Amino acid sequence: MEKPKEQISGGNAQTPKAKKLKIPLNKTTSEVKYILNSVVFSCPICDEINTLDLNELDPILGGETLCVQCQDVLHVPGGYRTRSELPKLKIYAGLPVAVRKFPVFYWNHPVIHELDERGITRIIIQYGLWGFCQRCHHQFSPAVLMNLPHTTGEIVDYRSLSSDEMVEMKSLRTGCCPYCSHRILLVIISEVPHYVISASENLSHRWDDRR
Repeated sequence: MEKPKEQISGGNAQTPKAKKLKIPLNKTTSEVKYILNSVVFSCPICDEINTLDLNELDPILGGETLCVQCQDVLHVPGGYRTRSELPKLKIYAGLPVAVRKFPVFYWNHPVIHELDERGITRIIIQYGLWGFCQRCHHQFSPAVLMNLPHTTGEIVDYRSLSSDEMVEMKSLRTGCCPYCSHRILLVIISEVPHYVISASENLSHRWDDRR
C-alpha cells in the first residue's frame, strides 16, 4: 500500500467542539492463530473464519482484506507478521459511517483525541486511518480523509491534491463515493502500535540529518 503524501487543507477550518459525543467504535478481535505461513482469525462482525498469508502484510503498515462472508473490510496490523507487541494488537473491522457524518465521527474518536494530546496527530495519515466505499470498496486516500473534516467551508484549496485525490475530495464533500455514488463509508480508526510510532520517528530523524 503506497504511503500518501501529506496534504494541507484549505477553506474555512472547523475546530473540534469542546463537548465530546459518544460514538460507536470499530469492532475488533485479538484472537489470532498461526497456521503455517498464515494468520487465522474470526471476523469481528460475523465470526466467519478468515485466513491471510503473512507475506501479504507489510511489516509496519499491515494489510487489509475482505471478510469472505460479510465482505466487511478488515485491517490486520503488520505486527502479526513480525510478532511485535502481539498481546496488544487487534484486527479491526470497518464501521459503516455516512459520508456526511464522517467529520463528527473523526472529531469525537478517542484515538484522534489521544494522538492530539500527544502532538502526533499527523501520524494518522501514515497509519491508523482507512476508509472504503461500502458498496464498491474503493479505498480513499488517508490524506483526503484526514483533511475532509477541516474543509467545511465553500472555498477549498485543491492545489496540493493529486488529480485522483481531488476527485475524491470533491465527491466526498457532496456526501458520496465518486465511483458508485454510494453514501456510506467503511471507516477504520485504529490505535497506533508503538513500533509504528518508533518507525515514524526514525524516518523523521533521517530526514532531519539529510538537511
